[in-house]
Amino acid sequence: AFLALNACKDKENELLETKVYFEQAQQRLKLENNVSSHAFNITARVSNISDSDVNVTYQIGDAQMVADYNAKNGTKYQMMPAENFSLQKNSTVIKKGSVYAEPCQLALKNLSTIQEGNTYVIPVTIADASVPTIEAKTLFVEVAKPIVINKVFDFTGRKYLSIPMDEKAKFNALTYEAMIYVDNFVKLSTVMGAEGNLIFRFGDTTVDADQIQVAGNVQFNPSKKFAAKQWYHVALVFDGATKRTEIYVDGERVAEKTASVNSFNLNGDFFIGYAYDYDGTRTWKGKMCECRVWSVARTANELKNNKLGVDPNSEGLFGYWKLNGADVYQKDGNYYVKDQSKNHRDATSRRGAYQSGRGLSVEPDVVEMRISE
Repeated sequence: AFLALNACKDKENELLETKVYFEQAQQRLKLENNVSSHAFNITARVSNISDSDVNVTYQIGDAQMVADYNAKNGTKYQMMPAENFSLQKNSTVIKKGSVYAEPCQLALKNLSTIQEGNTYVIPVTIADASVPTIEAKTLFVEVAKPIVINKVFDFTGRKYLSIPMDEKAKFNALTYEAMIYVDNFVKLSTVMGAEGNLIFRFGDTTVDADQIQVAGNVQFNPSKKFAAKQWYHVALVFDGATKRTEIYVDGERVAEKTASVNSFNLNGDFFIGYAYDYDGTRTWKGKMCECRVWSVARTANELKNNKLGVDPNSEGLFGYWKLNGADVYQKDGNYYVKDQSKNHRDATSRRGAYQSGRGLSVEPDVVEMRISE
């Protein structure tokens, strides 16, 4: 009993002992494109007010810490290049009777050289202190330079894209992605896909026009209602190993279903903003950009963190059409939209009936609309 009592007292004393730590494990900064420098305050704190000054020393972590951070969080961030930041001083003090340390400034600089769409990490660690530290002794500062989109495609007027899908379009895993903006809702309005096989669309006989639906060899929809005149990121994710099929909106899963198949063969007619010749009303009534097809099942983090752009060389990127106007070209009287992936599946811009590829090719409508994260 005596030993147990003393053990309890030791534990109580340990809990009451003043310790230093970071209040948050990570903090995220979003920088506008026109910002070339920024100052960020690093501030540790103590668990209990001390009756004497507490000295604290900081240290910048290394790339391995960033790799471990990515592994823990399912991210693919990079260590911030050394030329883009500096810790103005690495020591500070928590004054007697205070909770927080006097701030040390982390200076971000030369930010015009930082690539748009990337997130960088600076790990700052409490290297030494005059009182013990606890587990939360590292702050991961995430520095994001969001992508800004200024132009998108307008699909109104029965305009759409046809994309050649060959024998390589056989998927044991698959992801559709797009940024969408609905001008007005109509039933059976197509985002993308292959009719009767796997298509992403709005509305059906039992689905309201403002609800998104997966149809074909798997069919389901979330209860979520969409609003007109608003940008959304939508994704359809299929994993053949589990047959699990999911719908995501702005990186959040809103519906799922187990498919009856473990693969999809999309060899044949594939469209963005169109379904098939027999019903010309199944077109998209609005705007789109950042349309992608993947041969992998993208994760929630990947969807959420890459809505407005991805690396064209990303593993599993089967086709990527940015639809920002800069990817349009004309050849032999036809208008094409460049596939940004390495697979060169350029889309043909069309209007009206497809007619097995003999339909009219027209210049796409590119309109100015700003989208930012």
